[in-house]
Amino acid sequence: MKKWTNILLFLYLTYPLFDYLIRRFLPLPILPSMWDEGVLLILLGAVLFTTLSGERRLPSLKVPMLAFTMLGAAHIVIDIPNLAADLEGFRAVFEYVLLFFIGYYLIEDHRKAIQSLHLISAVATLAALVGFAQVAMGVETPSSWTDAAEQGIVRAFSFVVSPNVLGSYMALMIPIAVGLFFYEKNVWLKGYYALASLLQLGAFVLSGSRGAWLALLLSLLLIFALINWKWALGGGMAAVLGGFLLPPIRSRILNLLSPEYLEKSASDGRIARWLGAYHEMRFDPFFGRGIGHYGGAVGDRYFGTTYVDSYYFKTLAELGLPGVLLLAWLLFSVGFLLYQLWRTTKGKREFFLLGGILIGLIAVIFHNGVENIFEVPFMNSYFWFLTGLMLSYPYWGEHGKMGTEALSQERRAA
Repeated sequence: MKKWTNILLFLYLTYPLFDYLIRRFLPLPILPSMWDEGVLLILLGAVLFTTLSGERRLPSLKVPMLAFTMLGAAHIVIDIPNLAADLEGFRAVFEYVLLFFIGYYLIEDHRKAIQSLHLISAVATLAALVGFAQVAMGVETPSSWTDAAEQGIVRAFSFVVSPNVLGSYMALMIPIAVGLFFYEKNVWLKGYYALASLLQLGAFVLSGSRGAWLALLLSLLLIFALINWKWALGGGMAAVLGGFLLPPIRSRILNLLSPEYLEKSASDGRIARWLGAYHEMRFDPFFGRGIGHYGGAVGDRYFGTTYVDSYYFKTLAELGLPGVLLLAWLLFSVGFLLYQLWRTTKGKREFFLLGGILIGLIAVIFHNGVENIFEVPFMNSYFWFLTGLMLSYPYWGEHGKMGTEALSQERRAA
């Protein structure tokens, strides 16, 4: 049983690569779109077995998670005529949250946690290399991924959905690679993660994703400010200077600030879509349009609505004010709980490792403000798996025993 669980977990940890290979080389009916559900179902069976025989208690995250899920279920009940769209919309929002339980219960000890992070980082490094190769070979970037004033610019997208998703993927993984660099003692592994960090950073820049750039910057500045405000000030100044020294970043940011871009965005771009989602919410502030009805892949497929390019505005339009507030409560609870845990590792090797995971997860939360990142299955899966993995730290053996005691003290103090 354990052997098969590890194999299936391996598939999920290599999600973006494995999914690409299946869709590219095994385009069989149903398999490309259903393999992850099948793997997830079996892993959840392993989770159930673990919870029945183990001693791990769910963290306080369960309350906002349950409240948000119950709201989604209520939307299915009150909209029976559109049951197919409701069910698919519910699946798209809530299915991958289940990866939290896999990360929390199936990461049994310190060794398995580090192995999982090594594997996830290796896939990200491969994605970065593919992105470099695309730019080097001049692979054509679809016009929909560049502004009218930037035609001819090559943006890396690797084997993931788009340049913006690659940017978000690298924003999640770069801090983890840096954390592994500081965590590992082996000189060869340190060298590898130094190189992996640089490769991922290069792909991050070549993705041309302004939203991902800003999300990672804000995440770093937030964590630096929580440690020492001078670090945040120095980091912000260094980021601005570095951005203007790198032509790919400078040109993309200057174009973002141009009057032409702002005018276009307000007429038929992001700003217009955000305002459209807001107006949809105004028609029914408490219930919205209904889950899966607006602003994402399901809404596009069933009702012909456009992408909102903001997961939070999409949620506002679909689930109304209660939905976006519950989602905000859930994500704030994630960030706060992870931050509390991270503080308990100060002075330990895990400080940089868990700090890297925390920075990456916060960057994804920020990036969802300008992209539907949680609609990308592998990004949603990684977010919740890594959340569960990090919160399982108190159970990582000798490393975690200190963390359990310190976290209990931290909570009592709070």
